[in-house]
Amino acid sequence: MARCPNCGQKTSGDYCQFCNYPILRPGAARRQRAMEARIAREAEKQAKKAAEMAAREKARQEAEEIKRAREAEKRAQKEAEIAAREKAKQEAEEAKRAREAEAKARIEAGIAARDKERQEVEEAKIAKEAEEKAKEEAEIAAREKAIQEVEEVKRTREAAEKEAREKAEREAEEIAREAAEKEVREKAEKEAEVTPLEKAKQEVEEAKRAKEAERKAQKEGEVEARRKAKQEAEEAKRAEEAEKKAKKAAEIEARKQAKQEAKEAERAKVAEKKAQKAAEVAARKQAKRDAIEARKARVAEKKAKKAAEIEARRKAKQEEEEAKRAEEAEKKAQKAAEVEARRKVKQEAEEAKRAEEAEKKAKKAAEVEARKQAKRDAIEAKRAEEAEKKAKKAAEVEARRQAKQEAKEAERAKVAEEQAQKEAEIAARERAEREAK
Repeated sequence: MARCPNCGQKTSGDYCQFCNYPILRPGAARRQRAMEARIAREAEKQAKKAAEMAAREKARQEAEEIKRAREAEKRAQKEAEIAAREKAKQEAEEAKRAREAEAKARIEAGIAARDKERQEVEEAKIAKEAEEKAKEEAEIAAREKAIQEVEEVKRTREAAEKEAREKAEREAEEIAREAAEKEVREKAEKEAEVTPLEKAKQEVEEAKRAKEAERKAQKEGEVEARRKAKQEAEEAKRAEEAEKKAKKAAEIEARKQAKQEAKEAERAKVAEKKAQKAAEVAARKQAKRDAIEARKARVAEKKAKKAAEIEARRKAKQEEEEAKRAEEAEKKAQKAAEVEARRKVKQEAEEAKRAEEAEKKAKKAAEVEARKQAKRDAIEAKRAEEAEKKAKKAAEVEARRQAKQEAKEAERAKVAEEQAQKEAEIAARERAEREAK
């Protein structure tokens, strides 16, 4: 068994059973170092190839970028020319649209003025018709109100008469009832002392009095009804007068409204004429402004076209210079890549040489270390064997001592059990004797 150089435990196999560290044996170490050297040489070759391929790829990519830059320059130049032409065309169209809009605005201003005049005439006509209609409606409403008020007065008069009659009848009935009750009481008081003739006279007089009271109540009811009817007729007359006054006031208000609307229509006509003149003046001014702006736009278009051509030439020149610079940079990069590739190859060769020397040194050191390790492992194996024997002896001694101790304890337990049995028998006898007594 070999000892692990990482954790120090004894283990078998190519890797430590405890920490999984690789256990280098003399033959295995040599094979591993040879494999590592071979891998390093292959890696060096691959790195050289990759560097050459990268340099070629970089040179190709830079050439493509220069080509793309030239194509982009040509496209930009064409686009600038197209944009300048489009802008000039758009400005010309805008100037044309402005002129058309001006002419249209003039026509629309005239049409709008005529439409406004026609609309105002129609509105004045509608207002007049509405005034006449309102006047008629006011008259109709006044008549209906007067008729309604007269009917209400009649209804109230009839109700008052009816109420007066009912009241008079109720009062007459109450007076007759009271008189009858009084008469009955007096009659009852006097019956004992009054003779039949006197009694008959008294009854006749009482009947007369009751009739007179009834007539009086009826007259009072009629007077009250007449007074109420007179009052209601006066109220109806007053309502009729109020209706006439309201009708006159409505007519006066309608005339005022008509006059005011006629004045407003006249003012609207004057305002319309002023607005028409102002619209025409504004249209002329706008046309002048649009013509000036169109002229300015044409001048600006020419300037923009010239500026675009100058900018396109400048850009073309700049792109040509950039293309030259890019070409020079590409050549420099290619040279630098070649130099870098040679330097890298040289460096990798030196590193491979150093790695080979280091491998030889490591191989020798590993052989020496392996021998030392083998000696240490043998010594440790011997020590471990001796320790194992000592441990075995100590375990045997401990087992014997433990067995002796267990035997003694078993004997003590047996003695204690016999003694306990004897004590139990003695106690049982004593209890039996006590029970027998």
